[in-house]
Amino acid sequence: MELEIKDKKALIGIWKVISWLDYRRWNPESSYDFINFFPSDFTNSERILTHWLSYITDRQMPFELIWDKGGHVLSEIVLKYSRCQLSTDETLDNHYEKYCDHSGRERYRFRSSDDITFASRYITDDYQSIKQTLEVLDRPAYKRNITAYIIEALEKFKSEEDLLLRVACALHLLTYRLDQKKANAEKAIQGVNDCQEFDKRLTIFKRTSTSDKKRLWCCVRDYKKGLYQQIFNRAIKEVAVDGAEELINIWNSLPMDQIELPGDVWNNSPLFRNNLFANVLDIDSVPKGWGMPKIIRELYSQLKNKEEINDFYPEQFDVTFDFVPRMCSKKLCNVCPFGQNGVESICIPTPNKYCPVALVSSGYITRCVGDQDECILRKGVGKGICKGALR
Repeated sequence: MELEIKDKKALIGIWKVISWLDYRRWNPESSYDFINFFPSDFTNSERILTHWLSYITDRQMPFELIWDKGGHVLSEIVLKYSRCQLSTDETLDNHYEKYCDHSGRERYRFRSSDDITFASRYITDDYQSIKQTLEVLDRPAYKRNITAYIIEALEKFKSEEDLLLRVACALHLLTYRLDQKKANAEKAIQGVNDCQEFDKRLTIFKRTSTSDKKRLWCCVRDYKKGLYQQIFNRAIKEVAVDGAEELINIWNSLPMDQIELPGDVWNNSPLFRNNLFANVLDIDSVPKGWGMPKIIRELYSQLKNKEEINDFYPEQFDVTFDFVPRMCSKKLCNVCPFGQNGVESICIPTPNKYCPVALVSSGYITRCVGDQDECILRKGVGKGICKGALR
């Protein structure tokens, strides 16, 4: 189904502001390393695997807890897995335990050797995903190294136009179970190594790429921009010594518009979606079950060739993770880039000082450009598009 766009100019204005925010989200001054690593000198590949495992647990919990406690415990598991001769089961058993909560109910949690505990919301399910991941990477071809696994996919499919989607599908097969409730490394390996099976899985993956794959797309996104892109590039150099530069160039050149928007409660919030798109779409005509990833992908497919939005791609809407709780949830419409008043009341152009609009709206630290010709917000792009303040 093709959504009817009622106001293309307003939609382009929304996308330009979103791109403006996303650029500031990933600039070096805003970037920082979330994970509280277990004390050690980690290789870049070990950091990437810790990052991947941490995202497995990222469901319906404060992200600060996941990256602090979860990252600490999981990074020790990665350390032992990568450097010791223990089996996958032994490695996990040393850090996964049953306990009784205050009401006497049996629960499970991860524990580090320095007594940090972490229990994700869906820990028994997450445990199976972590177990499958480690069992697949235990194959001789990968030597317990997730970067080697990704490199294999890059080299196998590097001549394909949809290379990024193929790498993403391979990563999905690595971790997220297919047709069974328990970890099944053999089935995952079959999905990756059998060409016919992989093509079948890829077809399904593309058809469902905007559904229930938030954690996957967050990781793929992180390996394409920001701090973890640098770590990922260095990890490739660690593993593929001779052909590293070619692989890094291939990866960094892959089109960003093949990455899907990770759907979450913030970009799917009716407070944000229904008010911002009130004049752009007939919200009531959007099919039931369509979340923002599907909506933004469909709108993008209609306008992607317009020169005015050549910097935009769907994943950039993930700035709502920072924007919506700060602006929409607190109804700060009078200082919102999309509000009736725009940003005039808080924009004080001062070159080399920090931009108050980026800081207030999303918590991003970025320098003011000063010159009105260089700042789309001072030009009024996005101003008055959202109807939140009028309802």
